[in-house]
Amino acid sequence: MTSLPMQHLGRLLALAMFLAALVGGGRDARADTAAAQALFDAARQLMAQGKYADACPKLEESQRLDPGIGTQFNLAACYEQIGRTASAWSTFLDVAGAAKAAGQAEREKVARQRATALEPRLVRLTITAPADAPADLQVKRDGAPVGRAQWGTPVPLDPGKHTIEASVAGRTPFVKAVELTRAGASETVAIPPLLPAGAPARAATPPASGTAAPPVSAAAPPASGAMFAPVAGRAPARPAEPLTRRRSKGMMVTGIVLTSIGAVALVGGALAIASACSGPGCESGEELDPLEEEFGYAEEDSEMDAGYALVIGGLVFAGVGIPLAIIGGRKVPVQPERKAASAPAPPPELVIGPRYAGLRWSM
Repeated sequence: MTSLPMQHLGRLLALAMFLAALVGGGRDARADTAAAQALFDAARQLMAQGKYADACPKLEESQRLDPGIGTQFNLAACYEQIGRTASAWSTFLDVAGAAKAAGQAEREKVARQRATALEPRLVRLTITAPADAPADLQVKRDGAPVGRAQWGTPVPLDPGKHTIEASVAGRTPFVKAVELTRAGASETVAIPPLLPAGAPARAATPPASGTAAPPVSAAAPPASGAMFAPVAGRAPARPAEPLTRRRSKGMMVTGIVLTSIGAVALVGGALAIASACSGPGCESGEELDPLEEEFGYAEEDSEMDAGYALVIGGLVFAGVGIPLAIIGGRKVPVQPERKAASAPAPPPELVIGPRYAGLRWSM
């Protein structure tokens, strides 16, 4: 009698828990859908403003919360704009597959065209390993495992820096970073045989016994015809500047003096001309009395003539002095003193022979 109510109670509890799970799951799904739509709308606004780097993460989260072909297509376009060519290429292909399954032929066509246009720009990385690689060799690319089936296959990657790691238990791991930047480039990373852990690095092969190793020169020998070989790590010495002197100090001084005299004569002549033409007849142009013109202004005419003479003389002095100063002051290299071509002649020598006597000397 007591077992029947207990069985009904258990069934009622299970039914209540199932209904609660359905209600809660429905609420979570609706919340995820609303969040995905909000993220999608925000991403579209950012893309319209050209802020693709901020839009892509929002599209990724929207696709995770509520997968959709439209969101995935926009995500592929966003990847293309920020230069993630491999991600955009693979996402466009996913969109084409999903659109084909959903019967959306036009969207499938556009997605495949976008993927085909990206193929020439893809950068690929090939990872190779020795044929006798251990069975427990683990290879990772950017921290993600790379299966043996991928070894030797060019795999499209997004441009940028990628790190390849290879490890075996009890051996020194191999790590190499590669930079893929040029569109359409293809790189290969060959994993060498891994050395036992703690083993010293491989040294150069020693020379055969009985022969001495050739000395290592610090720099290459000089080329044929060269007098000196450059010293490694040291900049070549600058050649010493040749000694110079003035061509002729006397000529330069003479030119300066003549130019100075010419300048003084020019100034004096200009002042004499200006003072000679200071009477009322010079400025107003009125006619003067013949007596005044004869006795009063004869002296002014002589001053004006003297002024013109000074101006002409000043020009002559300056015209001669300036070239002399320039030519005499020009610097010329100093010629080394020449030694005497031969030793001084010896003094005359008295020579006496059996039948003659005389002096002998050298010129």
